[in-house]
Amino acid sequence: MSSDLVMMGWSRRALLSSALAALATPGLGHALGAPSQIDVAELMLSGGTLSRPGAWQRVLFEVIQSTSIEANPRAVQLSPEDPELFEHPFCVLIGNGALPELSDAAAAQIHRYLSYGGFLLIDDATATPGGEFEQSVRRLCARLFPTRPLSPLPNQHSIFRSFFLLDVPYGRTASQDFLEGITVGPITPLVYCGNDLSGALDRGPDGMDRYPVVPSGEWQRREALKLAINLVLYSLTSNYKHDQAHVVELMREGRLE
Repeated sequence: MSSDLVMMGWSRRALLSSALAALATPGLGHALGAPSQIDVAELMLSGGTLSRPGAWQRVLFEVIQSTSIEANPRAVQLSPEDPELFEHPFCVLIGNGALPELSDAAAAQIHRYLSYGGFLLIDDATATPGGEFEQSVRRLCARLFPTRPLSPLPNQHSIFRSFFLLDVPYGRTASQDFLEGITVGPITPLVYCGNDLSGALDRGPDGMDRYPVVPSGEWQRREALKLAINLVLYSLTSNYKHDQAHVVELMREGRLE
């Protein structure tokens, strides 16, 4: 058996087991230990990305308070080539500049991760429509999924009702009234937010919000938090429920063997 097939089989089992454990009844995740609790992995590249662990700690604390999901409120920073990526079903890439071109190994691993149940949120910290970061994201998505363009998601998409009922994907800004994503079969494993979602949620060591939210202040910040919770819930309840159909669709396209 080739090393790729070994990795593909292992990664799918790891992602599925993490999701199922996180969705277990209250208390079960604790009994199984920290590896069974969902956390967030931040993808770090050689340029164009930044880390905001305070934002994801805040989100996961709210997930614990609002749902029965067992979460470990932390964010870990990983390179896209790191095999540990497959231990974290929810992954984010926060950008503040043009992304460097990924190595073939990094692109292949991200594609494999998304193909076998992983979820990637790409968040534009610049909140600049058509800016350098957005352009580099579109190039990356075209490389990862050549036959699946990054496209606006309808406001009836499951992301907008996976826990809270939402109409607009608010972040630190409200410049765009839609999310974009790559949809394969019945699921959307990659989502792009142009409103700087993490900027609305990030806190400093003193527990204070780092950035003002415009134009609607604290109400908008609460709506951004609801969106983040919805994204976590969607990554668990939708991606893994439809995992088999997702893989079959990619195999039909010749993207997986």
